[in-house]
This record gives sequence, structure tokens and C-alpha cells, in this order.
Amino acid sequence: MSAGENILVTGGGSGIGRAVSIRMGEQMTVIVADWNEEGANKTVAEIAKAGGTAHAVKTDVSDSASVMDMKDRIAKDIGHVSKAFLGAGIFIRGVVGQIPEEDWDRMIDIHVKGTFLCAQAVLPDMVAEGRGAIVTMSSDFAVMAVPGAAAYMAAKSAIYSLTKAIALEFAPGIRVNALGPGPIDTPILKSNRTTEEYEKALGTLADSLPIGRLGQPEEVAAVADFLLSDRASYLTGQIVHPNGGQLMW
Repeated sequence: MSAGENILVTGGGSGIGRAVSIRMGEQMTVIVADWNEEGANKTVAEIAKAGGTAHAVKTDVSDSASVMDMKDRIAKDIGHVSKAFLGAGIFIRGVVGQIPEEDWDRMIDIHVKGTFLCAQAVLPDMVAEGRGAIVTMSSDFAVMAVPGAAAYMAAKSAIYSLTKAIALEFAPGIRVNALGPGPIDTPILKSNRTTEEYEKALGTLADSLPIGRLGQPEEVAAVADFLLSDRASYLTGQIVHPNGGQLMW
């Protein structure tokens, strides 16, 4: 990757987004976008401590006005965006018959609408340059059934479909791929679980994986780095699964 490039990372305040931000901060300027301003600032501080350059931008990816404000601030203070990792997401458990409408809407808004709005925000810069790379955050759940995760499955499947659509419409200059991680040890894995439930889930998940352990955010960040780089120059419209063997096909 050439000097002077800027990458937008949404959901960069924690988990996989933070790991991607820190890794990419070794190579280029990182715009860390997150609704959690404290988390985004912490990521920026870690990048700066390692000698990199980063900027925090508080953003609600599900709100078009917030995304437009983010786009304007980047254009004014930082410059063009040539890479993007669209990783903002949440997880709300619930079976189909019991999911409140507001939970369903929030899941779809943050994951699907958020990915759509942020892609719209960065694509003009990439089109102007005639090149670019985007990685979206899907999941193993996009292609496998998991109990109690209907809204998450629907959202992640939609992200993968959206990824393919963008990849097709903006080829050949801009490559767009999706990540489909399996169980990764991040804050989202702990969401809506008691400490006891979380510890039990860790053991159950680890035992179910051929590799025998949960993945780490840094391992997913390594795959994102590859997909964003010229090393993946012949890959577009794909979903890549760093999942410890949970899903094989």
C-alpha cells in the first residue's frame, strides 16, 4: 500500500474494528468511526502510541445525517478515502416469535443500512481515483443457521448480498469483499450474557471448533489486511471465513 492513503474503519472503537484500525495504522492514516467516542479515542491513542496517525470521528452509521457529517469532516480535515473497513455492528439475541420490532429495526439499521450508507460515502473518492478496496463485516451466520440469532442472521446475509452487488457494480477498479468470522473473543460475544453464561459459551464454542479455541480480533484483522491489499488483487465479491473450521465448504 502506498504512502498517503487513508482508510475509514467503522466500529473502530472496540473488538475487530479496533484490531483492524491498529493493524492498518502501521501502513496508513486511519479514520476511526464509532458511536462510542471514548472507544474511538482509545483506538486512536493506541495507534499514535505505535507511531501511526489516526483520527476519531463520532458517527452513528445508521443515520444518514451523521454519516454525511462524517464524510464532510473527512474531506475537510483528512482528505480522500481509498480503503474502507465497514465493521460497525451489534448483537441482540432473540428467536423469531419473540424479537421486538425495535430490536429487529436496530439490527437491520446498524448492520445493513449502516454498511450501505458508509459505502455510499466512500465510493465517490474511490471512483475518482479509479481504484479502491472495501471490506464489509458479514458473518458465518450469513450462511448457516444458529438458534436465537434470526435478526443477526438476516442482517449478515443482507450484508453479503450487498457486498456482491457493490463488487459487481464498481468493478474492475474497486474491489469489495466480505469477512465472515466465526466465534471471535470480542465484546460483542459477551453482549446480553451474564458472566456465567459467557464462560459457559466460551467452553461450548471452543469444544465445537476443529481448531479448539476462539479466534482473536487480531487474526481477523490479518485477513482484512490481506483483502484490502494488492495481494488480493484478483478477489472481489467474495466472503472469506476466518472461523477456526466452524464452517467448511
